[in-house]
Amino acid sequence: MTIVLQQGPVRAEVDPERGARLVSLRFGEHEVLGHADDVAAVGESIGVGSYPMVPWAGRIGGGVLVHAGTTHHLPLEAEGNALHGLGRDLTWIHDGSGGFTTRVGDPWPEPGEARLSYAVRSDGLDVALEWRPDVDTGCGCTLGLHPWFRREIAGVPVVPDVRPATMVERGADGLPTGRVVDPASPPWDDCFGLVAPPRLSWPGVLDLELTSTAPWWVLYTEPAGAVCVEPQTRPPDAWAHPALAAGSVDRLELSITA
Repeated sequence: MTIVLQQGPVRAEVDPERGARLVSLRFGEHEVLGHADDVAAVGESIGVGSYPMVPWAGRIGGGVLVHAGTTHHLPLEAEGNALHGLGRDLTWIHDGSGGFTTRVGDPWPEPGEARLSYAVRSDGLDVALEWRPDVDTGCGCTLGLHPWFRREIAGVPVVPDVRPATMVERGADGLPTGRVVDPASPPWDDCFGLVAPPRLSWPGVLDLELTSTAPWWVLYTEPAGAVCVEPQTRPPDAWAHPALAAGSVDRLELSITA
């Protein structure tokens, strides 16, 4: 059973049994969430709605994480990497309002609890994602949110306004090299530091601004039917590049405002 949260013209629908993901986000008559072009191949867990990425976001190369001298093997996707955390596949417990919690354990080396909250406003939506380890062993986490926004609404194509300042370089294997470089030209499937909050405009239909406490954004603009604008607390594969992704932030906030 999905949970509906509504304030004025803004309506959000959450499915606790599918990673507490947003399966719908409507501004008035306009649905803004979509799905991957190849959702049949990648699966609904990755390719549908807007879902939390916890306790890691993006890729972990080969699904291998070494912590405290022990090698941990995380579930792999078809591409051969661990992708977008474990929370997206778990059932979350609803607290009766807009809050959800779930436990995350094996194969993650530092078990804990994830908390996710949605607060609908008359002009938008506030989302907060937290990670609370049972015992802090220094493993850390990366938190992220992965919305699939529709490429077109009411027949009008989206015009993204994103202004990258820096980009995390990717190697031939698609994984970060650990270097920060000047931004490349789109289309993108890359992690950036931005000059200003990203905006999505469907001219004459709807304008959205995304603001976040996250210092990094993954922009995925390659699909024909959707665009992804994903705030993350650290870049993908952060454990492989500690100099680039020092520290761990255990709370992420995102506001989507019309």
